[in-house]
Amino acid sequence: NASGSSTAQSMTANYTFTLRNFDSLPFPAGGWGLGVEVGGGSTLGSARDPYARILGRWRSYRTLGTPLGAVAGRGGGGERARLVMRAELGAVLAKTGVSLPSTQLFLTGGDTSVRGYGRHDIGVTLPTGQINAGRYLANGSVEWQQPIRTNGRPTDWEGALFIDAGAVADRPTDLRAKVGVGAGMRWKS
Repeated sequence: NASGSSTAQSMTANYTFTLRNFDSLPFPAGGWGLGVEVGGGSTLGSARDPYARILGRWRSYRTLGTPLGAVAGRGGGGERARLVMRAELGAVLAKTGVSLPSTQLFLTGGDTSVRGYGRHDIGVTLPTGQINAGRYLANGSVEWQQPIRTNGRPTDWEGALFIDAGAVADRPTDLRAKVGVGAGMRWKS
């Protein structure tokens, strides 16, 4: 809805499918995961308009080279650097002008999507500056993770360099990526 001031309700049926092929959990160093959410429903109220919603997620871990900081003669194994790639695409298909609940639409931004932006700060920007949820979502990330080693042994800490990009719009042609680039440290608790 363009004004962001109306209330919309719907009834939906959804199905979620996840396929994982990781080498270990909860801290994989290799493998991939794929998730798909498919749903459909109808708005409630005087007009009952049908709509469909689909969201796909993909994540891949690739182990890189030899461990940085590994000490010769103390085993060549240990944890190695990883490249983590992630992508997410979503769409809500409905007639133009149909008012849908924001919970059925998309927002992005925050520490699990586009870092450097607040949680759900990326959406459709209204002329008033307000951010609304939109019908289309595209976001992705590439992150290099390097375990931190002390005396040639891996610790529970790792460094990371990343680039994230994400966009939300009401039309696919209006998707404009907002980018977050950064570095950080992570503790495997």
